[in-house]
Amino acid sequence: MGEKHQGITRRQVLAGAGALSVGAITLRTSRAQSSVKWDHETDILVVGSGVGGASAAITAHENGDAVMVLEKAPITGGTSAKSAGVLWIPDNFTLREKGIEDSKEDCLKYLARYSYPEHFNPADPQLGLAASQFELLEAFYDNASKATDSLRENGALKVAEWRMFHLDRSAPDYLDQVPENKVPAGRALGPLKKDGTMGGGVDLMMQLGAAVKKRGIGLLTNHRARRLILNPAGRAVGLEVESGGTVVAMKARKAIIFASGGYAHNPEFVSMYQAHRLWGACAMPWSTGDFINIAGAAGARMGIMSSAWRTQILLEDALLNSKLATGVFFPPGDSMIQVNRYGVRVVNENRNYNDRTEVHGIYDPSRAEFPNQLLFMIYDQRSAEAFAGVYPIPADPGDTAHVLKGDSLQGLAARIDQRLSEIAPQTGGVSLVPSFAGHLKKTIDRFNGFARSGKDQDFQRGQAAYDSEWHQVFSPMRTDSGWPPNDGPNITMHPIRDEGPYYAIIFAAGALDTCGGPAIDASARVLDTEDQPIPGLYGAGNCIASPSGEAYWGAGHTLALALTFGFIAANAAHHEPRNNA
Repeated sequence: MGEKHQGITRRQVLAGAGALSVGAITLRTSRAQSSVKWDHETDILVVGSGVGGASAAITAHENGDAVMVLEKAPITGGTSAKSAGVLWIPDNFTLREKGIEDSKEDCLKYLARYSYPEHFNPADPQLGLAASQFELLEAFYDNASKATDSLRENGALKVAEWRMFHLDRSAPDYLDQVPENKVPAGRALGPLKKDGTMGGGVDLMMQLGAAVKKRGIGLLTNHRARRLILNPAGRAVGLEVESGGTVVAMKARKAIIFASGGYAHNPEFVSMYQAHRLWGACAMPWSTGDFINIAGAAGARMGIMSSAWRTQILLEDALLNSKLATGVFFPPGDSMIQVNRYGVRVVNENRNYNDRTEVHGIYDPSRAEFPNQLLFMIYDQRSAEAFAGVYPIPADPGDTAHVLKGDSLQGLAARIDQRLSEIAPQTGGVSLVPSFAGHLKKTIDRFNGFARSGKDQDFQRGQAAYDSEWHQVFSPMRTDSGWPPNDGPNITMHPIRDEGPYYAIIFAAGALDTCGGPAIDASARVLDTEDQPIPGLYGAGNCIASPSGEAYWGAGHTLALALTFGFIAANAAHHEPRNNA
């Protein structure tokens, strides 16, 4: 029994006594630092090569730290490369150039109002929030523009104001209409291509990837972090990493920064942590939430676990494969509504994808059911032809794989019920109520009245700038369809025709990725169960509990959080004592 145990800390005990089986990975007791034979050494290890990891790595290098990036996937860029590449940055350089003040006091009120409406109190010094919540919002505001400017100044990032296609105006935020939002448009930045035009996520990650490569930062793909290596004092000093069946030990002389994906493609975690069914996600397939077990084994406290960046998805696609190419970010059409199994509208169809998708999770305690688990986008021939080819309306209005058709509302209801019966084993037996067609007729009549008056008295569709402006960008009407433009008082609504055919597409709740995991503080340090930082361990991006709670402040929100907290983590880690032992 030559090894002495009296120096073992609480974190080492939590890291595993004997063997702890977590998912497909077996974690063993953390070895004492002196017993580890290091295969690689660096100052800062970064896990994940998306926007958060790239921001952390570049910032660490600029600070003079040696840094190495580990990527589980065979390709770099993560889910960031699949995104639109937009960054939501308050008080950014384009606002300042235009003389628009985006003050900290006002912006924090918007962030707090949106993220924590149940606690928001503008008269309170911390706006009604817990200190930890307020400090995370404050850290984001204080560092978002600094991070962007730093990356721009060192040549790693070329961005400009992201303007709405066709309209040539600033993009409105996702809750632009509330009085707390004093700068309701202009915070979104997008990556510039070499020709000066606006690019997307691939272009953003090509910029940051090139900056990583130019600096000679080591980047290893197909390297999966398995567990932390802690020293006797409980400090994270390295990682056990698996690649090609071989396990290597990598030393971090200063710190380890996790900026990896969420758990959207870990069925066990999705079932365990999501409050209602998540049918699929657009995240890269490697988003399996590894950091939850890795940090948990080192004593980390979990923050909110049920959070996700949500979007509606096509049920038919999710039934084939839960790993999705895209979501229904903005449903097209103006003579279009969404109804539940009772034939009733339950949401503003033009609200942003994150908030709109929340309605799928509403629970009815009287019936003990989730009545909106599936929603049905109902539209007429006008929308089928005038918006043909605008996802998810097909270019050919016919009865394609995901489109159901009926010559009448009764016929459409029968076709929907037939399809639901066919897939009942996969949906838990969701079906329409017998009175669906009758309710749908009443719902359409009521909607048509709103469309003629321009006022949606139920869900205020079209009354916010987001609703109408994003509709014009992402729901363009075909000029060759033969249908006249919508000349009504509300461009987002047009009366649904009295005669068929009618069409339906089944929507379910999906996500871009989840954003629940270990809790961090305002310095991006991972916290233990006593709310103390675990020395040497940092987190950013979708692998941690979201600093914004459930809210999605505006276009580019998720990437901006990751980029900013990657920047915060690298700067804080720079001041960690160097472990040369």
